[in-house]
Amino acid sequence: MCRYAGKTYKSHFVCFRCRKSFKQTHSSDILERVRKDKYFNKIRGVNIRNVSRIFVKKEQDQLEKVISEIDNREIKCPECSSLMADLGLDFKAPKKSAAKEWKIVESLYRIGKVFHSCGCEGPGYIPQNLKDYEEYLNDRLEMYKNYQSVYQNSSEEDFPDKMERVIYWSQKIIRLQDEILRHGFNIR
Repeated sequence: MCRYAGKTYKSHFVCFRCRKSFKQTHSSDILERVRKDKYFNKIRGVNIRNVSRIFVKKEQDQLEKVISEIDNREIKCPECSSLMADLGLDFKAPKKSAAKEWKIVESLYRIGKVFHSCGCEGPGYIPQNLKDYEEYLNDRLEMYKNYQSVYQNSSEEDFPDKMERVIYWSQKIIRLQDEILRHGFNIR
């Protein structure tokens, strides 16, 4: 059974500048609190009263709007006011003093690696040093090139969205190559 199926958990938001992690409440928890309180103060500067009525079927578009505003809110670091990155439920922050590990986590975030899962498999592999990270990036690069090649060599009958898939993997390859070069690693 999935670890996160029974109840909601808070997602981990990080500030790479301060090297700190903070948890933020999930929108479903906020809405449950709102439903119980019947009041919700100021979404985008507008007071909403008697929120229980927005849970009525005929007003689902208002509920969707509230959920969207909650989910897309900007989370800022309480110390430096920088925007924080949502790294998911399975993220475990390194110690503040572990600067190299924080650089690796920030780099993983730049290439699109976050730690959102159902909880069954955990966060997956996270390289702990730069040598392992170089190998990880090059392995990913090779895997992404293989995916791209599969779609380039396929027919439009097999994949009607062939070009979108080729472009998707091309963009991921470019992002990985940029990150490899940023760290001064060699591309295999």
